[in-house]
Amino acid sequence: MSVFTKKIICRNFLITYFSLSFIYGGFLHTSNKLIVDGNGEKVILRGVALGGWLVPEGYMFQIPGSGSPTTIRKKIVDLIGETETEKYYQKFEKNYIQEQDIKAIAGWGFNSIRMPLHYKKLSPTKGEYSEKGFAMIDSVVAWSKKYKLYVILDMHAAPGGQSPGEIADAHGTAELWINRDYQDWLIAIWAEIASRYSKEETIGGYDLINEPVLPNNMSNKQNRNLHIRIRNRIRQYDQNHIIFVNGNWYSTSFDGLGPAFDDNMVWSFHKYWNDVTLGTIQYLINFRNSTNTPLWLGEFGENSNEWWSRVIDLVESKDIGWNWWTYKKYQTITTIASVPITKNYQTILDYWAGKTPKPNQEVSVSGLTEMADGLLLANCNIKKGVIASLIDEDYRKISKPYKDHKIPGDVALVDYDIGALGISYMDYDYMRTGVGNQKSGGNSGWAYRNDGVDIERSSDTLIVPYNIGWTEEGESMSYTVEVIKEGLYSFHVRSASESSGASIIIFSGQNKIIDGIDLPNTGDNQIWINTKLGEAILPKGKQILTVRINRPGANLKLLSIQSNEAENGLRIFEHQIYPNPMGELVKVEFSTLVNSDITLSIYDLTGRVIWKNRKNIKVGKNELYWFGKNMNGDRVSNGVYFLTLNDGNKLIQEKITLVR
Repeated sequence: MSVFTKKIICRNFLITYFSLSFIYGGFLHTSNKLIVDGNGEKVILRGVALGGWLVPEGYMFQIPGSGSPTTIRKKIVDLIGETETEKYYQKFEKNYIQEQDIKAIAGWGFNSIRMPLHYKKLSPTKGEYSEKGFAMIDSVVAWSKKYKLYVILDMHAAPGGQSPGEIADAHGTAELWINRDYQDWLIAIWAEIASRYSKEETIGGYDLINEPVLPNNMSNKQNRNLHIRIRNRIRQYDQNHIIFVNGNWYSTSFDGLGPAFDDNMVWSFHKYWNDVTLGTIQYLINFRNSTNTPLWLGEFGENSNEWWSRVIDLVESKDIGWNWWTYKKYQTITTIASVPITKNYQTILDYWAGKTPKPNQEVSVSGLTEMADGLLLANCNIKKGVIASLIDEDYRKISKPYKDHKIPGDVALVDYDIGALGISYMDYDYMRTGVGNQKSGGNSGWAYRNDGVDIERSSDTLIVPYNIGWTEEGESMSYTVEVIKEGLYSFHVRSASESSGASIIIFSGQNKIIDGIDLPNTGDNQIWINTKLGEAILPKGKQILTVRINRPGANLKLLSIQSNEAENGLRIFEHQIYPNPMGELVKVEFSTLVNSDITLSIYDLTGRVIWKNRKNIKVGKNELYWFGKNMNGDRVSNGVYFLTLNDGNKLIQEKITLVR
């Protein structure tokens, strides 16, 4: 290549780059097959959807038989009346997403959110627009701007229904595709959105029609035509934002949808319950390449941590961003923020399932109020394993603690480390793909965590009300523990079984430290017995212990690792008192092998106790302070005092000097 040719190419690149920068400013936009920011830097969108908020779906709320936004509202009206229903929805919508939710999403490391919209929230009737609905968008945009997130606006339920199912709030027919009035209404709504937000850089783009499913006599030809009509109207007001275009059949089919029809558009595809191989998305990559248009995985989820972690690795390796479904759901392991189900709300669910009579008005209103209050982030159970599987770059590389396990102590076996298959656990059934033996979705008990490890709710509530079950030979769980003192430790396991012969073996790193012995037949899978497994020397410090199933057949609850020295009476084994002489305070640091009560006392030279503090302390390092005051809170005079630390078995005495 000649120097002259190189100069021409370089000049053309710079012209293109600065032209795009001039056109799009600070907006997210496309550049050939990539999404880039205002500086032309590649952006991989890593986001979560706010599903269930403005487009409620019954399965998210554990409603029997599921339900669409319309049928769910009808159920609630039938239960408590129109007036109370209005009050309920005001609380529900206010609590579902607040500023602290957006702050948390950004804090966890995501860079975008997808906001599903119901057309009626923005336009209750054709030609009219709801300021209340647009105010909800305004709030999300303002919070997202504050916490540096992009917002993708998603028309999740279009007029008439873009698919025949509940998720589109349709009634068995996708009328959007056969009724011109509904299409015009949708186009007008997008025009209104574009006219309001054309200058808003926080908005990453417009997801025009979620998961189209066209009638049998139609194809992507009609899908393309409607998308082009929406695009043309949007561009009358907004030249800045990306247009996301979904393929037919729930955003999976793109035959006949090309070529690209806008300079700033992205093909949006969805992926659920299939294998995680390049072959499953190669047709999409081919489509991207032939149309020179980026891809975006607009939805995926409803599976195990292992499945979507592999999906993310797959698509990011091909420069494809993603948005995960979905942020909040009720009492489930497949979400980030799991909302609790209260007794009164469960009563309502049982009524809707036909199991019990209709609850009275008081119980019904209370149950729905509690259901809405549970949506507040502070009331949700945050699934940190789910978050890590989505956003932690180390998830498929290293094992990280799920809980702080101090040894000596008891380890709930369901509290194994956070990490991928083969990193923090080993299991044979770990995701739902429909391929081979990967059909049940991972956790067979559908409780507590969302990996391949099978966990069920337990009748034994010690530490946590869950246990491991459905084990197979060779499966394992790993635990990062901190051993606070080198020494000999005894190992006990709490198990339940209807048969004998099950056994586990334990490793420290790669070294086997506990051999398998037969666990007893306890008479039932929820009758629990502690069994001593053996003894082993553990070095001080952090290490990974692995519990491996040697022979299956027992449910497993706890691993108790106790210090033999503690059994012989040793509690506090090291301490430090400083500064001495002291000024305003003296600090007492000490380490102990047991959880116990300890008393810190200060005596004057006559032997009189002038100050005392009794405190419950935990295994490991602890700290106590004396601030140079007596029991009345008065400052004592300078001089010599005696400090004692009493753990009930050992008395530590030190002379301290107070000099102010």
